[in-house]
Amino acid sequence: MNKFIGMILVVIFVLVGCGGAKMDVAIEEAPKYKDGVSYPIVLTVEDGDEVITGLEVVADLEMSRMDHGAIEVLFTDQGDGTYEGEVELPMAGEWIANVDLIQDGETYDKTLTFEVNEG
Repeated sequence: MNKFIGMILVVIFVLVGCGGAKMDVAIEEAPKYKDGVSYPIVLTVEDGDEVITGLEVVADLEMSRMDHGAIEVLFTDQGDGTYEGEVELPMAGEWIANVDLIQDGETYDKTLTFEVNEG
């Protein structure tokens, strides 16, 4: 009986531990396009009303309707739930960000679509 209770406690612990934060990611500031110019891209990461800080954030940006390959962007934690990176894009239009959020060795993947206008 004690083994059974122990197993149940382990399962509950694992389920609670894996529950973790629910990360809602949004693009607060989309980059612009101008040939040869880098622009900031800013993401916000929240769990409901709580901002999430201390993440390692990396994104691969791809154009949704054309193949320009993937452009990797490394983000810096701004300390207030925002993460900022810098990117030089090859053209304006609709882009897709495949975002990896890394927290305590666990990676959370999010995909965002956004519009890039000429700067």
